This record gives sequence, structure tokens and C-alpha cells, in this order.
Amino acid sequence: MKKILLSLLVLASATVSKAQWQPDGSTITSNFTMTDLNNNTIDAFALFNQGKHLVIDFSATWCGPCWAYHSTHVLDAYYDKNGPNGTYIKDAQVVFYEVDGSTTLADLQGTGGNTQGDWITGTSNPICNPSNSSAVVGKFLAPGTSSYGVPAVFVVCNDKKLYKISTGITTEPALRSYIAGKCGLAPLSQTEVMDLGFTYDLYPNPAEAIAHLRLQMDEAGTVSYSLKNALGQTVINGAQQQIPAGLSTFDIPTGNLPAGLYFVQLQVGKRQVNARLMVN
Repeated sequence: MKKILLSLLVLASATVSKAQWQPDGSTITSNFTMTDLNNNTIDAFALFNQGKHLVIDFSATWCGPCWAYHSTHVLDAYYDKNGPNGTYIKDAQVVFYEVDGSTTLADLQGTGGNTQGDWITGTSNPICNPSNSSAVVGKFLAPGTSSYGVPAVFVVCNDKKLYKISTGITTEPALRSYIAGKCGLAPLSQTEVMDLGFTYDLYPNPAEAIAHLRLQMDEAGTVSYSLKNALGQTVINGAQQQIPAGLSTFDIPTGNLPAGLYFVQLQVGKRQVNARLMVN
């Protein structure tokens, strides 16, 4: 009951404290580190110096809204795709950060007295459970603020600017799109572009003998592409094919083409996008 009342108090404080968090676009000016349950240290500024961004979920095991957001597994999906061992860009770190210093491992496992369920099973991203969260949470709070509501989810871009993420964003593509809009398109790639249901990357650009079209699909679908010159004439036409969800790569031979500007027209289902390609 004590924890439930505390949860309500914290959430109520979010309603009356308009300046509880730093506003979007604020800069984290000093470094912070976090230690996860496996005793691994996550150094924020080291991540930013590598061109990566940090997604952090401030939550508490006894908090109902935190559990509801956690149960969407959107951060697990984001971590699995874009984290250090991700299947795609690997330009992100994701952390679940338990803010209540009295929370036990049993609470995280779902067997304690102050928990909504098992927070560990099925969670792929690091979990931190510090005895005192103020050193990290304080980086995100407005000056003079001591009360705050949870869950509170943030992205800190590699330029150290922070942005609050709505817990209404519950799919990985939507989350990636939001973060790309705040942090720039793929901090580790100059060409990756997000679209509805897929991500594509055209490289190298400029190309010489060959260009690669890398396509990450959220669901299986039909794909075709064509390469047009600056006059709009089709010089290469890739046949339509059915590809599975996940990563696929198409090789576009450019070695016999005159140097100049070309356009790759990519058709994914009913979506059509165009990308510029320089050939040397």
C-alpha cells in the first residue's frame, strides 16, 4: 500500500509541476555512468563520442503505467535492431533505469512485494537498479525540481541534447522515426532513410563499379527498383520480387554507366521513394 500511495503521489506531482523535466533540446553538460544488473558500466559521454544515442526509460517496478509501457516491448525491439549487437545500424544504447532505491532484485523478477510483474524475463536491453538514482535522474530535471512522474522516457542524441519520448509511441519504426527526427538520420550513416514500414540505405555514394541498396523491412512484401539517368531514362530495371521481413541487399552495377547523376526509384509495396546516386 505504501508503494501504491507513493506511485500516486509521484504521478500527481507530474500534473502540478509544469517544469519538472528539462525542456526538449536541453543539453546534458556533464557526464554520467550507469551500472546494469550484470555489473556492466554504461558511460554516456563515451557513447556520444562514438556517434551513438542513448534511450533511457525512468520507471519503477510498482508503477502501473510503467508496466503498461514496458509490456509493449518497444524498447526491446529498438535495442534488438539498433543496439550494440543489433541487426541493423547499431547506433543506439537503451537502458531501463529503476528510480526507486528500495527496489529489490525480487521486485524486478516479479516475486517481490512492490512490483507489477517480471521486468527481467524477455527484456534484452540493460536494466539498472541503483540504490540512489538522483545522480542520473538529476541530469534530466529542471533546476529546483525534486518531484517527477514515471514513466519518463528520453533520448539523448550524440550532440548531448535530450528529448522526451511519448509513451504513446509503441512500435519500433515509429520510435526510430521520432528519434531520427530529433537526432538526425542515422548518426552512423549519411544515407540511411526511414520510411513507413522500412528503412533503406544506398551506398557507396558516389559509386564506381557497384552500388548497394540495403533494405530493412518490418514485414514481408514486394520490392522492385529502377535506375534512371538525369534525363529520366531507365538504364537498369530490377524485377519485382517478394522479400521477407528483415535485411536484404540489392547490388546495382554501375561500372559501365557514364559518370553523372542518377536516380534510384524504389517501390516497396504501394510506397515509392526516390534517392539520388552519383556515379564516378
